[in-house]
Amino acid sequence: MNGRDSARVMSAIIVVCAFGACAAHARVVARNPALTLAPTCSDAVAAYGSRDKVPYDYYEVALITGEGNSVYTGNGDVLKSVRKQAASLGANGVVIDSLHVTRATVKILGAALGGNDAERKASAIAIWMPSDTARVREACHGG
Repeated sequence: MNGRDSARVMSAIIVVCAFGACAAHARVVARNPALTLAPTCSDAVAAYGSRDKVPYDYYEVALITGEGNSVYTGNGDVLKSVRKQAASLGANGVVIDSLHVTRATVKILGAALGGNDAERKASAIAIWMPSDTARVREACHGG
């Protein structure tokens, strides 16, 4: 491999690593030890803007936080990541506590140049609604 090919390979590796670091991700902050549920699919995890919007009685499964670089991810990407994490715990809904982005132009410019300053952040409570199993089955298995 000559120097030009090595430079191309190295450039490709750097680009892949940079975009991987910009992806949205979520993590479980606290979990309800009294509930052990089978995982669902992220399509079955409904998102609610507040507790009073949840149509059924529910149990709180976990507190989940999510984040992503605001230059490369949107609120939808962060929410998708939160829903995926909730599904892995067996939740069939999330109540969004907060979803916001830092808005300082300097921070966003810094993030575009490789800093980790400007971020979208979310906080949600993963919930399990026992009365919502038919919708979950339809969403995950198509009937």
